[in-house]
Amino acid sequence: MIGLGEIRAALDGSWLLLRNRPEGMAFFDQSIGGFWRSFLVIFLLVPAFLVSGLAEQRFYFIENLYHPDSFPGDAFWFAQAVGLGADWLALPAVLAVLAVPMGISHRYVPFIVVHNWTSLLASIPYLVTYLLFLLGVISPGFAVLFSLTCLVAVIWYRYQVARIALQTGISLSIGIVVLEVLMTLVISQIVGLMWGG
Repeated sequence: MIGLGEIRAALDGSWLLLRNRPEGMAFFDQSIGGFWRSFLVIFLLVPAFLVSGLAEQRFYFIENLYHPDSFPGDAFWFAQAVGLGADWLALPAVLAVLAVPMGISHRYVPFIVVHNWTSLLASIPYLVTYLLFLLGVISPGFAVLFSLTCLVAVIWYRYQVARIALQTGISLSIGIVVLEVLMTLVISQIVGLMWGG
C-alpha cells in the first residue's frame, strides 16, 4: 500500500521536477518495490477520472449529441475504465520491450516510478478545470480552452520528466513523449468505438 508519507514526498519531488530541478528524483522510491508500488497511483487518480468522465458526458448533453435518458452510461464507464487501465500500462509495457535497444534499460525503473507518480500532479489542472465546468463556473468553451492549455503544459512536463529521469538528450526525450501521446490518442479512439462515442 501507499502511505501518506510516500505521497507527500512524491508530490514534493514532482513539483521539483516541474521546476526543472533534478534533485527531485531523490524524493521517489526507485527500488523494485517502489517500482511496483508506483502503479498503485492509478487509484489516487480515480477522482480525476470520475470528474473527467462526468465532464465529458456534460459536453455530449450540451452539444445535443446525446439525450441524458438515452445515454449509454454503463458502456461509457466500462470503456472509460478499460481505457484508463490500458493507457496506464501502455508506456511501461512498450518501453520494457524497447529499453535495451534504446539504451535506457539502466534508467527504466526510475523513469517509470517517476512517470507514474508525476501523473498525480499532472492530473490536478484537469481536475480543477472540469470541476469548474461541472459547477457552472466556466462555460464549455473556456473548459475546452483550459483543457488544451493543460495538455500543452502536461506534454512539456512529460518531456522534463523524461529528460531528467532517463538522463537522455532532447531527441530521445521528445521521442518518448511523442510515443506516449500517440498511444494515448489510439487508446482514446478505441475507447470511443467501444461505447459508440
